[in-house]
Amino acid sequence: MYLKRQLAFGVGILALAAGVPAFAQEVAKPAGENSTDDVTAIDDIIVTAQRRSESLSKVPVSVSAFTADTLQARNVSSEQDLAALVPGLIVKSGQNSNQISFTLRGQTLDPFSGSSPAVLTYINEAPQSAGNTATAFFDFSSVQVLKGPQGTLFGRNATGGAILYETTKPGDSFGGYATLKGGERNYIQVQGALDIPISEAVKIRVAGDYNKQDGYIRNAKTGNTLGDTDALSGRITLVIDPSTGIKNTTVAQYSDFGGSEGAGGLYSYHACGETNNGYTLTATLDCVYGANSPFAPTIGDGPMGDGTWPGAVAGYLAWQKAHPYEVWLSYDLPHKAHSAFVTNTTEVELGDDLTLKNIFNYADAFARTPGILSGSPFGSLNLYNRTGLGNGPPGGEEFSTKAISNEVQIQGKSGALEYIVGAFYSKSKKKEYIPVIVGSELATPLADIAYFYHQRSESKAVFAQLSYDLTDRLKLAAGGRYTWETAKLDQIRGSLFNLTGNTPLKQKAKLHDPSWTLNLQYQIDPSNMVYFAQRGSFRAGGFNGAVVPFNDTNFFDNETTYDFELGYKFAGRIGDVRSRINIAAYRQIVKDAQHSIYALVNGNPAAFTVNVPEKRIQGVEFDANFQPANWFEFGFSGAYTDAKFTKNVVDLSSATGVAGLKIPFDTYTDAPKWAGSVYTVIGLPIPEELGQVKLRTDVFGQTKTYFSNNEGSITPRTQLRKYMTVDMRLSWDNISGSNISIAAYVKNLFDKLYYNSGYVEGASGGFNTAIWGEPQTFGAEITYRF
Repeated sequence: MYLKRQLAFGVGILALAAGVPAFAQEVAKPAGENSTDDVTAIDDIIVTAQRRSESLSKVPVSVSAFTADTLQARNVSSEQDLAALVPGLIVKSGQNSNQISFTLRGQTLDPFSGSSPAVLTYINEAPQSAGNTATAFFDFSSVQVLKGPQGTLFGRNATGGAILYETTKPGDSFGGYATLKGGERNYIQVQGALDIPISEAVKIRVAGDYNKQDGYIRNAKTGNTLGDTDALSGRITLVIDPSTGIKNTTVAQYSDFGGSEGAGGLYSYHACGETNNGYTLTATLDCVYGANSPFAPTIGDGPMGDGTWPGAVAGYLAWQKAHPYEVWLSYDLPHKAHSAFVTNTTEVELGDDLTLKNIFNYADAFARTPGILSGSPFGSLNLYNRTGLGNGPPGGEEFSTKAISNEVQIQGKSGALEYIVGAFYSKSKKKEYIPVIVGSELATPLADIAYFYHQRSESKAVFAQLSYDLTDRLKLAAGGRYTWETAKLDQIRGSLFNLTGNTPLKQKAKLHDPSWTLNLQYQIDPSNMVYFAQRGSFRAGGFNGAVVPFNDTNFFDNETTYDFELGYKFAGRIGDVRSRINIAAYRQIVKDAQHSIYALVNGNPAAFTVNVPEKRIQGVEFDANFQPANWFEFGFSGAYTDAKFTKNVVDLSSATGVAGLKIPFDTYTDAPKWAGSVYTVIGLPIPEELGQVKLRTDVFGQTKTYFSNNEGSITPRTQLRKYMTVDMRLSWDNISGSNISIAAYVKNLFDKLYYNSGYVEGASGGFNTAIWGEPQTFGAEITYRF
């Protein structure tokens, strides 16, 4: 510990001596390019936000793009790390650290809602099905984050944005790289890639990654860590390019995930009999396990043996607050998952300015995620069964998905007109098994059930987008897509709603809606551009398999949205300073917003997915990068978000049979008012022949946020406080002219205690949990390129 303090102090002093950080997000050079005369350089980045290669500074939409070099320099090795790169992006864990969802511009995904994500992910332009485990995050040539409604050009509709991962393709010559990383908590990561050119027309790239680390959350009962990673992935890419106008690229990947779930700790609970602004609160945890419970002397799994925790629920919460990164769980939570995908992209040159492109994708994924959802020694809500389909502790939810998609498009150019037209098809089948036991220590649990169902979806769409140069500086673009969705739900035998198999409930809905975009951009001069964009899209409705299906109570309708965005981009010089500035202001309206909610029906909590009438999100996003000298670069980025429900009352009277039951949505989840980052990159003065030594400092912070939409009614005490973290990295590239580079880094330099995300269970179990962010962590890496 003494050595860690000294190292942290030394790195901090070095940073202060080198320069005070200023605000920002890095925009680095394209992967594989190195400057021979600059330590850092602000160069242009090529993005594919409009399904064609364009300069980032010329794209009339808000997009953040990062090359492989940037991802390495920022120590990005997982989805969670992206949040510090893109202010306004929230990477949220569910009830454990392996269930990941993204939030952009206040558009999020509620757990157990049955909705599709508001922010979709794509690998090599192919949509990926919503998974229940982390992504194998390695050997990407770029990551792009598109903000705002999507759907015109990308395969599935989304109301919040899209994240585009592009895997690295084979090079023309034999070569590759190998990286070895190590650090605290027994961290080891080995990754690498090898380019194998078989001929001028046939090229192969093989890449792999092994990642293992102990988690930073400790189960105090067992002494084991939680949130461990143990992942092995392999990828092969085959490019056939015979120079006859046809190019075929196939990418196949398989990943196996082990480790354990990173359980959240108890954050707050409802006292037995408590009300909030006239609403009776669900209080199962305290009513069953509290100090005044008739069961309290005989149940629990605390340090007193098979009895209560000292001070019951209140006593445990006090212990939890005093012991961050620790929980007391009856058993550990092993994670098991695997995923595979194959994408095939065929490009055919039909003429000088006409290309036919086909993108096929197949995906297969499985995940088993156990959970003690209260984050406590009390078995008030655990994910296993004793009876029926019972799988016993540690049990776990099981999710399996098989999906295919295919998109065909024609891109062309004729004079001042550029166009893309096409069609899209996808089909998926998901099997979800969610066991639930309430009061697991009781001889007769309060509930011992399972939700078990198939979800099937089919999507068909046609689309077109045109852009026309009205003048040499003014361009107009317009596009549209129309999508037809079919959603099906089948309850499987053993489900709560089909226990004997004699009630084979089958539900089906046909849904459809348009998506569109219109933007106008004006290139003031080679460095300055302004644009206006107006878009609309939707998120398909469907059925929630964990909600009573009778009379279609579990059905939820399409969520629709439209927005307006005004932006400015600068890429050039301010005096002698190479600079880049991006600003976007937007206003977005969402109607029939999809959210999950619990309500008390006859004294028991019941789940629903509802359409909240209307919400509004508006804000400003900005980033800027400056290079005053070859040895110095700094920048800043930020997001201001003002989000609220404008028509916020949901009437559950007919769904529950409880007259007058109305729930207000009065707080907005995952939408901090302010979020931003600053950075500096400083080149240290050493002889050029010795290589390049750079010190990078990143500071990220955000204001308070909520993880419940109903703070003023059925789920109070769900506010996460503001926080700020500092990361540093010292790298030495091309040591003495060699192909070897090394780096040392620290995340959360000042060991700030903060919460990464919260999980609201107040209305179903009477408690809420929250997952801590990563504490101070030191690491190092070495890379050899050949």
